[in-house]
Amino acid sequence: MQVFIEGHHFQITDAARAYTQSAIEKIERFYSPIIDCHVTLTHENDLYRADMITRVQGQTLKSSDHDVKLYKAVDEAVEKMSRQLRKLHDKRRDYRPAPQVESNITTGE
Repeated sequence: MQVFIEGHHFQITDAARAYTQSAIEKIERFYSPIIDCHVTLTHENDLYRADMITRVQGQTLKSSDHDVKLYKAVDEAVEKMSRQLRKLHDKRRDYRPAPQVESNITTGE
């Protein structure tokens, strides 16, 4: 999985980048394979916002959260994403195509 972390209106510290990277790696256990994950961390008006866009096969999932603390915003966005991935995983696992039954219709000749 490729992870892209970028900051908007502030510089991301190495500690914040490492924390976000480790939090994102935890979502891989809910769905596999994850193609990539883009995280944008924004700071505006004393609030931090974490926006996540995760691409999996055939789907693009988005989650975001905001809080006064950066790490709390990241944790909540990751939690929202993990719920979406769990739901998608369960939906795809439970899908069973209807069995195809051969039709034994004879023609009336």
